Amino acid sequence: MQNKEIRYELRYGRVHPLTQLPDRRRFINTLANSTANKLALLNVNGFWNFNHSFGYTVGDQILKTISQRIQKRFAHAGVFHLGGDEFAILAGKEIEKEQFIQTIESCLWYFGYSPINVENEKIYAPLRIGVAIGYDDLFLHAEFAIKQAKRIGKDLMIYDAASPTLCNPQSTARSEIAWEKTIRDALKKDRFEVFTQSIVGGKIPKVECLVRLKLPNAEIVSPFLFLHHAKRANLYEAITKIVIQKAFAFFADKPTEFSINLTLDDILDQSRVDFLLEKMYEFGVAERLIVEITEGEGIENHSEVLSFLSLLKSQGVKIAIDDFGTGYSNFEYLVKLKADFVKIDGSLIKNIHKDATHKAVVEAMIAFAQKVGMKTVAEFVANEPIYLTCKELGIDYFQGYFFDEPSPIDK
Repeated sequence: MQNKEIRYELRYGRVHPLTQLPDRRRFINTLANSTANKLALLNVNGFWNFNHSFGYTVGDQILKTISQRIQKRFAHAGVFHLGGDEFAILAGKEIEKEQFIQTIESCLWYFGYSPINVENEKIYAPLRIGVAIGYDDLFLHAEFAIKQAKRIGKDLMIYDAASPTLCNPQSTARSEIAWEKTIRDALKKDRFEVFTQSIVGGKIPKVECLVRLKLPNAEIVSPFLFLHHAKRANLYEAITKIVIQKAFAFFADKPTEFSINLTLDDILDQSRVDFLLEKMYEFGVAERLIVEITEGEGIENHSEVLSFLSLLKSQGVKIAIDDFGTGYSNFEYLVKLKADFVKIDGSLIKNIHKDATHKAVVEAMIAFAQKVGMKTVAEFVANEPIYLTCKELGIDYFQGYFFDEPSPIDK
């Protein structure tokens, strides 16, 4: 697609009323009648958090700023606003593939580290991008790319028809249908199990509760393979309640502290919150319960979340921040959530015995945690050198395959 063709579409096409960019219908028409061979789909990670926290008027202003930033970086390509926080970048052969990808990567970095000022606060609006290059059906493959990026937790996924790839949207769709059937069947036949892994250190035994799926052939499946399918099929809530029920019932009469993982969706869903509180009182486990929440979900921006965590702490429940050190870590996050434990992400721990930078970052986390009275937990402690380095630095607790692998709760 030539630049003059893009300019024509931008000038005379239907536009989105908020950003004044060509809208989804104009994008579809342009794509169908052009020779474009490169497409990037962009969305903003957690954009709905902004509307929820600041209101839709402020959310619209943030969206305008985002659209202006995108237009500035892709001045020589077609930029479209597909609706909500979704944008599309369409380019033809006049833009080299390497240049297009380099601009995409630069855009990712810029959005991830350049805050937007909102009501005297600095907020970040990191992007997730799916790119398709050289396919007959660019839109289908770009949509597949961005879904895959979300599924595996990446910011960018590129599918290039000129390179070997496993990109197969039809095959993936069939796989998702099969997984949904497997999950529904497992729910009906009670094949979701709770596993535990030890958290070593201190006088009181501690474990983390982890969900596993048992297939009909007795194979045990990691949540990495099925949880995203469960969320897509609206079955995640049922799995969360199973873990709560089984874990609370098992530890009701045991002198062990145990943790369960809650997502932002769990905490904002009143049904799940009510179920958690009901079972907490039924089994009397509050003072031995640790609730783990993951850094980077925008949790600290929700008044409902802060109120919920405050309620839990008033009942004796402890709070742990999981995977700290991923995303855009900040210590203010820990203070705002009044965490009891900081679980340092395995990406920092696994090479701490031979990577000076990772070691320095972890040392800073430990020093801060000690000053504010929080305990630290090293995740992914896989061998003795890692353990000894973590212990030397003053980390309080340790978790990983060096000590034990996750095993069924009753074993």
